[in-house]
Amino acid sequence: MAGEKEMEISIREWFWQEIQENEKKYAHIIMIATKPDIIKQAPLYLELKERGELVILIHTGQHYDYNLSTWVLGEFNMIVDVNLNIHGKLHQKFSMIIERLGNFLLELSEDYKKIPIPYVHWDTITATTADKAAFLNKFSVVHVEAWIRTLTPKAEFYHKLFSDYEAWKFNWNEYYKSLQDESIYELGSIEPYPEQFDTRGVEPSTWYFAAPVKMYKKTLISEGFPSENIEVVGNTIADAIKISQKKINESKAFGMYPNMKWKNFIFITIHRRENCEKKERFLAIYHGIKKLIKDWVAVCFLGLYASEFAIDSYGLRDDIEHLKKKYKDNFAYGPALAHHHEVIDMISQAWAVVTDSGSMQEEANIVGTPCVTVRFGSDRSETILAGANIIAPPVNSNLIADIIKWAIGNKKMKKENLYGENVSKKIVDGVLKKLQKNGKLFQFDDERLELEKYFDWNI
Repeated sequence: MAGEKEMEISIREWFWQEIQENEKKYAHIIMIATKPDIIKQAPLYLELKERGELVILIHTGQHYDYNLSTWVLGEFNMIVDVNLNIHGKLHQKFSMIIERLGNFLLELSEDYKKIPIPYVHWDTITATTADKAAFLNKFSVVHVEAWIRTLTPKAEFYHKLFSDYEAWKFNWNEYYKSLQDESIYELGSIEPYPEQFDTRGVEPSTWYFAAPVKMYKKTLISEGFPSENIEVVGNTIADAIKISQKKINESKAFGMYPNMKWKNFIFITIHRRENCEKKERFLAIYHGIKKLIKDWVAVCFLGLYASEFAIDSYGLRDDIEHLKKKYKDNFAYGPALAHHHEVIDMISQAWAVVTDSGSMQEEANIVGTPCVTVRFGSDRSETILAGANIIAPPVNSNLIADIIKWAIGNKKMKKENLYGENVSKKIVDGVLKKLQKNGKLFQFDDERLELEKYFDWNI
């Protein structure tokens, strides 16, 4: 049985001995899985370590590729204590995390008498499964970047947009301004998939909501979550960027893509399932990018797993190789950048970011680069409403190209940082304050409402 357990879950040597010897009551568990998880959780991990707290770093094993995990862990000096080694289809990953993490939390609490405080991040599979593993064992979580919901312009807005575009009535400035009107949006989208399911699933088991902006707190309260558990702290990506900016002089990004150096280039990443697995969408995006390249716009397009899959699946490999040769002065296509400081280096020097990534919408705002989100809505709607970001719906390749062209170097889209600073410090302060008051995060109603003093079972 012991050998079988080791095959399922990997634990760092001497880990349990160190836990046994540690006198701290609370075990602050930082959950990571994807590259964005690592980047955004790193400042929290480092903050807790610096304060001398008992910190456990648990990796689900979801992103095991060197470029997606190992280099970034080293970049932020993070040492994984536990690897859950999950694999398989989405439903298999869900069940594996709940079972393996649940067993670990029980061992930690029952055998080593530590109170687990899991920090789950964002809208990931890890967040919505780690919280279940905790909650079903009567532990609540800290939700970092709580309430990530997609706001999508209503159907009538889009029908008018496409009708006007076909009738040559499209005006970029009017479109840009209209996206800053909250009344055009609706909630309820399942995109990004499955992340919009994930983020909704985390909230009921959360006892400390780290909300990035005021709008998120307002909506969490409207959904029925207690205001005393919600703090507007900003986004830890701001802390991560500050760390990475100090290392930009080490960046080899333009060594990988030398034809982008000193150019007014656009930086492109596309990886959402719904964009890459639906042929019609991906072709609209791809041919929109191709139009830019043929118009001699400088384009750096990173090939991520999902976009690489789409390029091969839809027979575009020869075409993209042809573009690389014919437009070698203004087109670069290649693998993801391994280090976060390299990504920040390129985003900072780009004249626009074109993406379907949530994190990159935030990063673009923080470094002051205009962003174009190639989706039907945004789960970083605050950037759209502030005018730092604009939506390019993945339907019409000409419209996509036109929206991007107007965004390139557009000074009106360079808005102030929406996500604050010293965010990790605020989160740790808030969590420790709550633990000092209540002794734990998980509470039944008699504890939450402070009714225990009225218990009377005398007859």
